[in-house]
Amino acid sequence: MTEAHRAPLDPTEQTFLVDSGREALRIFLRRLPSAGSASRGSVLYLHGATFPSALSIAFRFSGRSWRDALCEAGFDVWALDFLGFGGSDRYAEMETEALAHEPLGLAGEVVAHVETAARFILDNDCRKHLSLITHSWGSMPAGLFAARHPTLVGRIVMFAPLCQREGPRYTPRPTLPAWKLVTNDEQWARFDRLCGPDLMPTFVLLSQHLRNTSKRPDNPKR
Repeated sequence: MTEAHRAPLDPTEQTFLVDSGREALRIFLRRLPSAGSASRGSVLYLHGATFPSALSIAFRFSGRSWRDALCEAGFDVWALDFLGFGGSDRYAEMETEALAHEPLGLAGEVVAHVETAARFILDNDCRKHLSLITHSWGSMPAGLFAARHPTLVGRIVMFAPLCQREGPRYTPRPTLPAWKLVTNDEQWARFDRLCGPDLMPTFVLLSQHLRNTSKRPDNPKR
């Protein structure tokens, strides 16, 4: 199934498999070049804990994606799939029961994958620094990377970043599975719960968009 996840989504898209440094597992990168004659720079997108790049920055809502807009603005747009997502290799633990292992792909681990991807991109595009765009959980490894390697990051944009929330005292730490598959119905129910009935009629993500993702090989999401 992973081979299907690696299919180019655009005639001009380039794809790469890069050694992650963990047990010979490889991370998957997509590159869509600038639509202009001269590039304004390289942008690396880091997805959240649910959608790989094909179903987020590269997914076309009514024929147009966030990536398309960035390319039209003059940027070379790269997207990384973290291990266990999309076109990247799967952890060996994902072949077993999810509750038999600790959570996989924590931010402190995958920040090394961000560095690997960034250095590969900078070498490929002959640049000294790049910009980062992150969604949700992707802000965590991005923040760690930027703090450790500030000279490699020109700009960083965090869309819906995670933040610390104060909860009840002495709350036991939740038990989380090593991995999880997310279906379209579960994702739509999540949007419905978070937005409520007042926002859903005008919400940018429509139910037909999620139905379209089910036609892609990246479904289920993880």
